[in-house]
This record gives sequence, C-alpha cells and structure tokens, in this order.
Amino acid sequence: MLYSFMIVEGLVKISKITINGEEKIFDIFGPDDFIALVSMLKEDDKYIATATCLTEVKLNLLRKDDVIQAYRSNNKFKDICMSCAMTRTNLFQSQLFNSTNSDIEERILQVLKYLSTKFGKSTGDLLTLKLPFSKTTLASIVGIRRETLSRRLTSMQKDNLIEINKNIYKFNRM
Repeated sequence: MLYSFMIVEGLVKISKITINGEEKIFDIFGPDDFIALVSMLKEDDKYIATATCLTEVKLNLLRKDDVIQAYRSNNKFKDICMSCAMTRTNLFQSQLFNSTNSDIEERILQVLKYLSTKFGKSTGDLLTLKLPFSKTTLASIVGIRRETLSRRLTSMQKDNLIEINKNIYKFNRM
C-alpha cells in the first residue's frame, strides 16, 4: 500500500460486499479519521474494505515513506496511530459481539450509542444523535434490512426507548 489518507472534511463509508452480494458497512469516517493507515503500518498490500464518499470529501494524501518516518520519529503521531488501531480493534470486537446478538433492538441501540460518539452529544444520561446519512445506511451498519429497521424503530418509539424526529435520535445511555 503506497498511500493512506486523512479525512479533512466530509464523510466516508467503509464497507465490504459479502459473498451473497450484500453490503456490510463497518464504519463511517469523518474529519481527522484515517483511511488505510493501519494496513499501511502493518505493511499489508491490501485494504480489506471499500471507501465510498457519502458527502463531498477533502483528503490529505499520506505517502507510505512519510507515514513510516513520522511513526518512527514522532511520538505524537505514533500515539495517533496506536489510538486509530485500538479504535478499529474495539469496533470490530463490538461488531462481532453484535453479530451474535439476536436482540435486534439492542443491536440498534448499541450502534446508535457508538455513532453518538462521532455525530452526537450527551446531556446527562440523554444522548442526542443527528445522523448525517440515511436510514438505509444505518440499517446496513446494524446488519438488518431497511424495512426491519423502520419497524423496530417504530416499536422502540412506542415503548419510549427512543425519540426520533427525522434524522435526530434521542435515547438514554445504557
């Protein structure tokens, strides 16, 4: 891998197409997130996912030689790289756990809680999340169909587990 990228502005979907042709979204990256940084540092020639712009995006191109040099000589950059690797590891562990969890509503809340760290704010125990993408994208992140997500969100609203107004979600911390 010759290049990595740092997102300066915009949103990028990181996904992979499964054997049965369905898209599985791993994450949505935004400003200050890196694409392919971990793969570059572990000297892997392949990036296992596809990066797709969800909005207009500005990127900084990072050459491999520059990244390796910065990693070896700059402790702050090394800390950023370690944080990136740990965040990705934690995300994949969480997704692995969620994929074995048959309670769809719990999976939805777990994904919304994670996304609130990127696109939301908290006031006490209340999390408010403004999603900058569609319910179809959210459903893919959760690992369910769009129709299933809509039915479950309606049910969760009736049970007062969540409040939804367009793409703004309010729910209590778990």
